[in-house]
Amino acid sequence: MTGWQPSTATERALVAAAEADDREAFLAALGAGPLLLPVSPAAATGGEPVAWPTGQHDGVTHVIAYTSSAAIAAGLPGESVSYHVFGLADLAVDWPDDDWALAVDAGLPIGVRLTADELRTLAAPAVEAERPLREAILRQDPNALMSALLRAELALPLRPDAPATRDLADPEFPWWSLPDEQGRVSLPVFTSEARLRQALGDRELVVVSSLQLTEHWPDRSWQLLLNPDTPLAAALPGEAVLTLRDWLGELRQVVTEAAEQEQRRQQTAAYADPSALGVPVPRPASEAEVDDEPDPDVPLMLQLVIPHRYLPSYLDDGYDRAAGLVHAWHGPGRDTPIRLYRRLGLLGEGSPFEESDEWVAVLRWPPNEATPEEWGQGRPRMESLVVPDGTELHCLHQDGRDELLARFDAADRRWSPA
Repeated sequence: MTGWQPSTATERALVAAAEADDREAFLAALGAGPLLLPVSPAAATGGEPVAWPTGQHDGVTHVIAYTSSAAIAAGLPGESVSYHVFGLADLAVDWPDDDWALAVDAGLPIGVRLTADELRTLAAPAVEAERPLREAILRQDPNALMSALLRAELALPLRPDAPATRDLADPEFPWWSLPDEQGRVSLPVFTSEARLRQALGDRELVVVSSLQLTEHWPDRSWQLLLNPDTPLAAALPGEAVLTLRDWLGELRQVVTEAAEQEQRRQQTAAYADPSALGVPVPRPASEAEVDDEPDPDVPLMLQLVIPHRYLPSYLDDGYDRAAGLVHAWHGPGRDTPIRLYRRLGLLGEGSPFEESDEWVAVLRWPPNEATPEEWGQGRPRMESLVVPDGTELHCLHQDGRDELLARFDAADRRWSPA
């Protein structure tokens, strides 16, 4: 269209990909950018439900979308158009009809049409990556939301015309805050650069881990606004962020110190005395690692050790979160508390576990379609998770007994006695 020029980073990337005839790069740029869907003025102000903006082309209903307000002005000249901003994943999740197609920037040099299948295929990685977050927000479950954030990289918009530092620990770091509807100071945080652009357009940002953000949270009174002005929006009070920080810090310290202590113990126990350096001495039979690999004839079950002091929280209060080293259960009769501690490196200064423990509680559950493939493979993985429905709570005894205590009912959020 005469006179149109790209006005955003997404549109410039689309133009470059189109000129290079690189469809893969074109679709990648489209999937990473915002999509503006025209809505009626009444829907824009909440006066009526938002309807899908559609038009007909070659007998097919198309949902109409644009990549920027400038693209709307060029595609619909002379019209005053209100719009809502979405990501490609949002459209794929809620797509209304398999026979409909998506028309983006119709009439412009970067215009493209996608069938429903093409849309879902293109959006599939983003949909899968956001699934835990989306489910947590739909259920309004703060525990699940915390768990999803633990595994996310976060994009922070930076205050314009601010110091150049990008170090969160720097007192001059340009935190960009804004008041919410009640006037509370809020820090906008986004789960991806695409979500940030969806809400704020092209803006300078820094990408940090959730751990970095919790460690350097600027003010207890601030609240965290997650993905504001997008369909994946939520809010967390500053106190919850700091609680998460303290909990993560304690867990990381315990596991690190225990692993270092166990490594030193193994190095010391491997030799009879300094003069025998290089000549391993067998450990006593009582300490030998027995059945050091999972039983190959037992279906994969995942397991996580629970510190003793948290057991009442599960049985009495219906607690449904867990954090620690996720690993493969080795099978019936292959574990006692001491074997488990040594295999996982859970002994040492600051650890809640001791060699003399007569019992220890573990969570055990089968993987499902949402379980990352790497869980239960190779070395144990530090993870935080919401307890899956049907998870079993077992007590491993010093004499080798494996006692089932309870099963988790996610619907009622309670542990039912076995």
